[in-house]
Amino acid sequence: MTYFFQTKSIFASKEELIDWARKIGRSLSYVVTILGSDRVTDRPRPRVLLGCDRAGYNRINLKQVRKNMRKTTSKKCGCPFQIRGQKDICVDEWTVEVLCGKHNHGSVHLEVHSFAGRLDKDEEKLIGNMYVLGVKPRKILSSLKKRNSSNTTTIRTIYNHRAAVHKDELGGRTPIQFLYKCVTDGGYVCYSRVKEDSSQLESMFFSHHFSIKLCRMFPSVFQLDCTYKTNRYRMSLLSIVGVTSINQSFFGIFTFMPDETERSYCWALECFKSILDSCSLPLVLVTDRELALMNAIKHVFPHSKNLLCQAHIHRNILAHCRKLFTKGIECDHFLGKWQNLVNAKTEIEFNIEFNLLLIGYAEKNPKVFVYVVSTWIDPYKEYFVSAWVDKFLHLGNITTNRVESGHSLLKKFLEVSIGNLTTVWKKFDQMITIQHTEIKRLFGHSVIQMSTLYTGSLYTNLVGCISLTALKAIKEEEDKVKATNYCQAWECTHKIRYSMGLPCAHELVSFITQFPLCIIHHNWKQLSLKKECEVHISDDIVAEFKGINRRFNETSTEQRQEIKRKLREIMDPTSSQTREPKVPLSLKGRPRGSYKRLNNDPKSTKRDPSLFEHVMEEENTKAQKKFSKKTIAKKKIGYHMRTQTLISTQRFYIEVCKQMPSHLAEHIKEAINVIGDGHCGFRVVGRALEMGENWAQVWLDLSNELKVKENMYLNLFGKERWQELLYSLDCSEIPAPPNKWMSMPDMGLVVASCYNIVFVLISKFQSLTFFPMNSPPPASQKLVAMGYIDGNHFIQLVMHEGCPLPHIVSYWR
Repeated sequence: MTYFFQTKSIFASKEELIDWARKIGRSLSYVVTILGSDRVTDRPRPRVLLGCDRAGYNRINLKQVRKNMRKTTSKKCGCPFQIRGQKDICVDEWTVEVLCGKHNHGSVHLEVHSFAGRLDKDEEKLIGNMYVLGVKPRKILSSLKKRNSSNTTTIRTIYNHRAAVHKDELGGRTPIQFLYKCVTDGGYVCYSRVKEDSSQLESMFFSHHFSIKLCRMFPSVFQLDCTYKTNRYRMSLLSIVGVTSINQSFFGIFTFMPDETERSYCWALECFKSILDSCSLPLVLVTDRELALMNAIKHVFPHSKNLLCQAHIHRNILAHCRKLFTKGIECDHFLGKWQNLVNAKTEIEFNIEFNLLLIGYAEKNPKVFVYVVSTWIDPYKEYFVSAWVDKFLHLGNITTNRVESGHSLLKKFLEVSIGNLTTVWKKFDQMITIQHTEIKRLFGHSVIQMSTLYTGSLYTNLVGCISLTALKAIKEEEDKVKATNYCQAWECTHKIRYSMGLPCAHELVSFITQFPLCIIHHNWKQLSLKKECEVHISDDIVAEFKGINRRFNETSTEQRQEIKRKLREIMDPTSSQTREPKVPLSLKGRPRGSYKRLNNDPKSTKRDPSLFEHVMEEENTKAQKKFSKKTIAKKKIGYHMRTQTLISTQRFYIEVCKQMPSHLAEHIKEAINVIGDGHCGFRVVGRALEMGENWAQVWLDLSNELKVKENMYLNLFGKERWQELLYSLDCSEIPAPPNKWMSMPDMGLVVASCYNIVFVLISKFQSLTFFPMNSPPPASQKLVAMGYIDGNHFIQLVMHEGCPLPHIVSYWR
């Protein structure tokens, strides 16, 4: 070791000598540190003593370690290695002398030595910038390693430096004071509520200035919902989400609340009301059945319509009624009837569907009937049934899916649920900034984007003046007019006029050449943020300030001090004496064995499973026990999604071949199952065309095929059958009713023509080949094969190359 440090080199400064020694030590996997240095400037020959970082003696005496003594460690082992640097008397030059060139220990990886992983100034600056941007420590460390392959920094160094950066950010302020500073500097409107007895923060409301502008521009409909596991204080987070003219969601406000009581909801909604203009109060508010929130809405927004989320209602009914049916298919049939009731377009149609429900289940299953009537229909039918809901301008928002998807996105930014309010706010700010940027992009896209679907003279006044979302809805309504020949007002349901603010079918008949822009709701015309919706300072506000000044002059000295303190907090939020909320020592959870007990991981942001999810999980568990390996072969295959994951591929293939014609079964290479929910035929087409099981996209494609080539299919099928096929391609129910299943052979010809493929149907009853109607069948076209089994289920078949084709459908030409 002495050899490596012996040199006749002259160093211009002490720092240059130290860098040289550390570089040599690093190459030998040792760390050289400063053991001593002369700090007296007038010494004739200043010196610096360098040694190993393991120099010094371990003072831990293992014989004296007591049972309850704090357990410590040390890397000191009395290493004797030392070198000395001295400055020349006459000139400013440094030389090196080796005092002891031996180590009493072996070399190890430099990552073990914390000194070797110290950050330089550039690395500290990089980490600081990446920390502000919310980059994860492991990604920061990976970035450092890529910049310098010899870097020995560890993840612990990143954490330590990040903590130091955060401490510098606080600048001596409390976390709450720093939060107020961040919110104010970020352009947020912020309100807070404090406990009088302890000065602890109780509730906090904040909204970005851009979000406030959007709320005033698009006040028609908002969705409200709470989420949990976002902060270490276990405060509930109320989010209010709106929707723009381009059908893009935006977060209006966030509110941290201590509980979900009517008092807390009223305070949050009053704050929300204060940021709105008096002329832009919400028309529709969509919530789940949270009674405290619904009561607060009645109190704060008495003139707004409160709608209930249809998705939550459907899941609640499924969770409570599934166990009241002996068979799953009976429950699925009931849910189909229930969905028809919810989708009733008029009160007369609702009464008809209700009578069908009464006849079918009042005596057959009275518990189910009593539950849905007493819990949902009698008290809340006007909150979710289409016959009443579609009379209000809800813009197609009849669920709280937007706010729930927003919460999912938010928790991806949060990652953990143990951050303080400042940490959580920073994540909010990052997410909202990205969201606002996307909204601006889509606004411009709607103005400058031209589509070939709206090039006719009919849309001359609309293109570029209303959003593409509104244009698409008008186009769909126009296609319905052409398909059904609506011409009288009494034949039209007026749904799109009342609920969307767009012209409905009977109105479109009278507009042959152009749509007047005045019949479109102003919500769809707002495609720019240039016209700011500002609330002007009225004379009332000026009068109130004069009253405050008069009150200040009339009060005593002690009262003036209190008024001054409150005004100071308003002018300078960082001077607030508000304290952080109390961190719960033991998190409240449901009793052991309960459905909704808290997640075992205290850092997780994942919500607890709902009753609906527990019911479905129990049902799947029962299905797994029922369909054991010994009984799988005896059960029908592919009927319901519960059994699909339980059937092995080989056994499934054997059972499928038994149900296929013998002359074609030997040519089947593979049998692939899909979810059996009534959409299975469309799922097979999507999977075979490499779109995944996207049955909704297949529906859209086939529907466009029938509409675009209307004359061809009218001549082929006739008007009545053409309308039946078009009607079957409009269903979002799961499971789908039988009249919405893929019907053969007519739909097979539409599939082949739409995707320009050779489409083959194979079953025990009939096997057919479908060629496209608008092109010859070349040999290079893609072959898509579908099997029909059990009399109720479609599956995908992969055929061997060169397999024979069944008979061509008779009416193909």
